[in-house]
Amino acid sequence: MPFTRSNHEASLRDGRPHRKRVVLYLRLSAVADDSTSITRQEADLQALAEREGWVVVATLTDEGISGRKARANAAEALRMLRADEADVLAVWKLDRWTRQGLGAIGALSDTLDAVPGALFVALQDGLRSDQGSWRLIAAVLSEVARTEADNTSARIRSSIAHRKTVADRFTGAGGTIPFGYDSAPAPDGVGRVLVVNPAEAAVVRDVAGRILDDEASLWAVARDLNADGIPTSKSDFRKARYRGVPDPAADRGRWTVTAVRSLWTSHSILGRVTHRGDLVRDEDGLPRSVWPPLLDLATVERLRERVGYRATPTEPRRKAARLLSGVAFCAYCDRKLYVTGSNGQAVYKCGASWNGYTCEAPSVNAELLDTYVAEHFLASRGDDDEVELVTTGASTGTDEALAEIEATLRETTAALMDDTADTGALVQRLSSLKARRAELRAMPATVSSTYLPTGRTLRGAWHSDDSLIVRRRILTTGLDHLTISKAVRGRKGLDAGRITFYWN
Repeated sequence: MPFTRSNHEASLRDGRPHRKRVVLYLRLSAVADDSTSITRQEADLQALAEREGWVVVATLTDEGISGRKARANAAEALRMLRADEADVLAVWKLDRWTRQGLGAIGALSDTLDAVPGALFVALQDGLRSDQGSWRLIAAVLSEVARTEADNTSARIRSSIAHRKTVADRFTGAGGTIPFGYDSAPAPDGVGRVLVVNPAEAAVVRDVAGRILDDEASLWAVARDLNADGIPTSKSDFRKARYRGVPDPAADRGRWTVTAVRSLWTSHSILGRVTHRGDLVRDEDGLPRSVWPPLLDLATVERLRERVGYRATPTEPRRKAARLLSGVAFCAYCDRKLYVTGSNGQAVYKCGASWNGYTCEAPSVNAELLDTYVAEHFLASRGDDDEVELVTTGASTGTDEALAEIEATLRETTAALMDDTADTGALVQRLSSLKARRAELRAMPATVSSTYLPTGRTLRGAWHSDDSLIVRRRILTTGLDHLTISKAVRGRKGLDAGRITFYWN
């Protein structure tokens, strides 16, 4: 007989043994065929359920999602415990459940306390919540997992910097290969490089010609690209092809005016690479074409002028326009809300309709939402301790060289103020020094990170500095993101019921 909730309730009435219901939670931050694969996790947990006599009522999987981020299926597993839809939550290892540290363990503990008899099991750690000291063990393991995640992130950032700025390798950040290119093994056998994809490169050149010679609108270009079935850079169709498992039925994505403008005025079609908001440059400080360019610079400059867009390579990254930029999302299509104007007021609005997607497209007064979220955050998390990430690294033998370069940079800059200075020679020296400094900074180092309290609460830190950058940093230590639903017709002011918070 299949196990259903009605059968479960009948067994309790009839006095038959109660077989505990278990929900299995699986997670892998990157799809891989190794000892921690989703398949291995599920097989081990299924075997555990058989040994214990548990009935598996759900298997929830978060694949390709970091343990440091809020995950929908993890939240669903806790909901099932609270709703009496499961008695046991089983994970392969505690760091598969979370790498968020004590905060996530607190949420788990609260759920178990609220549901007497509920059980949490981390198989590989030998950890069960019916053990007397399980909270202490879980707290230690969770903080170890978070520290490992921080250290891994720091090592990855250092490795990416070296590969991008020194070794001329394709890092594959986010798994997206720029449109017009293929990824191929580097000639020296170390890492990967980009080579021109002839078919996509032909599309790039054809569209550039249409925009410049025929003065085709960006809307018309996007329409024709969609009609011709040209896959977008991040489409499932294109990703499947690069994984070596082409799928003709996979989604090819949707070209929009924004996507067309972004690609045909980008640095990528010039073969250029950005790192930390600036272009990778040569020894003279000029932007360097790391990969074979698809268009020449003169053509790209004409395209930028034609579509009313100018990219200045030295321009710093734009700061977020509002407190919740990149934090507020649409509750229906899960897209970011963008700041725009309505009746003379700033509003957060879903941009789905601007790009031809169907969505409820909620909007909300930006000032009211910023104020409410700030007050709610301080009321909920204001008494928490502020912490700062302290990073230390094993010396790579570059510290002294960097100190000498910094001193020489200061001296050279001061020398430029002299009326008799050889400006050309000094500027050349500055350029060479800065290039050498960048190389030294990019050299990989063994990095160790830990969080230490600053001695202030989050509320104290918030009120000590009213700059947007600082307050956004403080807010996102506790808030992962929030979603906004559509307003109720006729209801004035900010309806707090429209807001759903997702805390770290």
